[in-house]
Amino acid sequence: MLDLLRSERVRGASWYLREALRILAEAESPEKAVEELRRVRPGMAPLDLIALVVETARRRGVELRRAVEGLLGYAERAQEALRSTAAGLGLKCPADFVTISFSRAVADFVAVRRGCIRRLYLLESRPGEEAAAAVEEYGRHVDVVPIPDSAMGSVRFDYAVFGLDGLYADGYAFNKVGTLPLLATARAVGAASIAVFESYKAAPLPSPEPYRVVAEVLGRRAEIPLFDKFKSSLIDVAATDLGVFERPGGELAERAWAVIEKALGLG
Repeated sequence: MLDLLRSERVRGASWYLREALRILAEAESPEKAVEELRRVRPGMAPLDLIALVVETARRRGVELRRAVEGLLGYAERAQEALRSTAAGLGLKCPADFVTISFSRAVADFVAVRRGCIRRLYLLESRPGEEAAAAVEEYGRHVDVVPIPDSAMGSVRFDYAVFGLDGLYADGYAFNKVGTLPLLATARAVGAASIAVFESYKAAPLPSPEPYRVVAEVLGRRAEIPLFDKFKSSLIDVAATDLGVFERPGGELAERAWAVIEKALGLG
């Protein structure tokens, strides 16, 4: 099952959370399993969050199965609450949007706010392999225009909307490669950037170095990060299940953990 997580190149942080909790529930040694899980995708904060939940449950005498089931239930409630936040987010409508790669949170955002989205430009996030799935899913609701990553500055848009794979206590955020150039482009053209993510994608821990992959470019091999690591203050708005936050920082990761800790009975 760990090999499945290592080989996955389309699905994102929410899928990893569910699969990792399934592995953990069946593991003979949860402590050993959780350390192996953290090495699967450094920068994917739900895997770090699971490790923190396991450690805290052990330290405070909470049954691990109860904590795992509690985190699964929390994730489901967070996804529903995030949809409510997206529905109430104040936006200029109709508007042109740009997004990158594929995100379940963004898919829910597109479904909820489809009446506001006149056109959705989709960046590929190469060497990621999510663009085809994103076109199919987002295209159920809005007009999707796929464009190469290098062309992000050639289109005019009002909002850049994207998911997050991780937010950490030191104020660094992670998302698929190409997100940092997208944030810079949004600033350059005067567009607002909106990160859409659930609180279980935040971890009150120092940020790791991003997971790296080997990509073939013009017949040559180059090692590059699969995730961009960037200061979360570059994000204009964070739309989360806990509400809306401007220029989010590491304190949001701490706040999210306090909420999760209480919800799971670990506080």
